[in-house]
Amino acid sequence: MKKGKMIILSGPSGSGKTTISHYLLSKFPELKFSVSCTTRSIRNNEIHGKDYYFLSVNSFIYKIKKCQFAEWEEVYPNLFYGTLKNEISKIWKSNQHILFDIDVKGGLNLKKKYPNNSLSIFVTVNSINILKKRLIARCYKNNTNINTRLNKVQEENSYAKLFDFILFNIDLYQTKKKAIQIVSNFIYGKQSE
Repeated sequence: MKKGKMIILSGPSGSGKTTISHYLLSKFPELKFSVSCTTRSIRNNEIHGKDYYFLSVNSFIYKIKKCQFAEWEEVYPNLFYGTLKNEISKIWKSNQHILFDIDVKGGLNLKKKYPNNSLSIFVTVNSINILKKRLIARCYKNNTNINTRLNKVQEENSYAKLFDFILFNIDLYQTKKKAIQIVSNFIYGKQSE
């Protein structure tokens, strides 16, 4: 099987990874989104099989034992995320490149496993208050969930230097423009116009 390229977007919750990934998908028809597995609850606007494969904890652990993941991580207690090996194979067989919107450790694990095929981009903001506002805007129901995610930001930010690029999402228009340049250079070996 011919291996394509991987664009890995990682960063703290609320940094804008998903917004940027949707934008990149709209600009690069040769990119295909890798649908990750998670054990978290489905949100109102999400679709199983499109946004994530929503699994029970037991089902996720079964897949771990069967070595079905290219990478997986228990991001919070009993909250797992992972990338299925067959998801990667399926996209590469269709002669497309893969776009990941993935947690920080998962992103680094993919980069380590596919060093010659991958571009890793760490998306972040310059203020914890900005992240807090974005998480509140996502309608998280309780402060515990928000605080758990905010407490993880410092740890996640400590891994930023291990990524190929750090993308500060302060002005979304400029961030999207920079993301296009980085990805275009990786896929085509040149800067976009």
